[in-house]
Amino acid sequence: MKAIRQRKSAEERQHEIIETALRLAAISGPDHVTTEAIATAIGITQPAVFRHFARKDDIWLAVSEWLQGQMLERWAHAEAGAATPEQRLLAVVRAQLQFVDSIPALPSILFTWQLNGERTPVQEVIGRLMRHFHGRLSGIFRDSGGTLVADADRAAWLVISIVQGTAIRWTLMRRSFDLAEEGAALVNLALAGLRGAPHEA
Repeated sequence: MKAIRQRKSAEERQHEIIETALRLAAISGPDHVTTEAIATAIGITQPAVFRHFARKDDIWLAVSEWLQGQMLERWAHAEAGAATPEQRLLAVVRAQLQFVDSIPALPSILFTWQLNGERTPVQEVIGRLMRHFHGRLSGIFRDSGGTLVADADRAAWLVISIVQGTAIRWTLMRRSFDLAEEGAALVNLALAGLRGAPHEA
């Protein structure tokens, strides 16, 4: 007896399209992911994809909004489980890099739109996410009362640079090292150098 294929809800299908776009982007890069490739990978028709997302840009907007929700949740959870500002900082860094490890396409997705000069809804989401990440990190530095570093704003950008640079190196080196541990080690090294150092304009 032939099994009856259960019809997925609109929400389930949309999430499947988002997950498939991310998986394909990890293989060929986000610029080379087509709606036809997404449809083929899922086993549906291309018009079925367009029933859920009118344009390919709408798929990437949904992807960026999903990524934003996931990251905000992971940062908050990581920070809530740590005690001291330094532990909170390292927990957030590890959480972010562990998420990148689970979504290998993330570095290329972020930089594809960050470096695109045209202002798009996807860029707006990514820019908002970057500002939120900076605000969370700088808040942790301020909560330390200057014991970690004097300039909380620049220190937060330094940590973001470490996170982004480590993620790019991990991608270029074919994911050949433990991303979260390497990033945490580099942040620890930066803190050791910055702790107690005089501020220079």
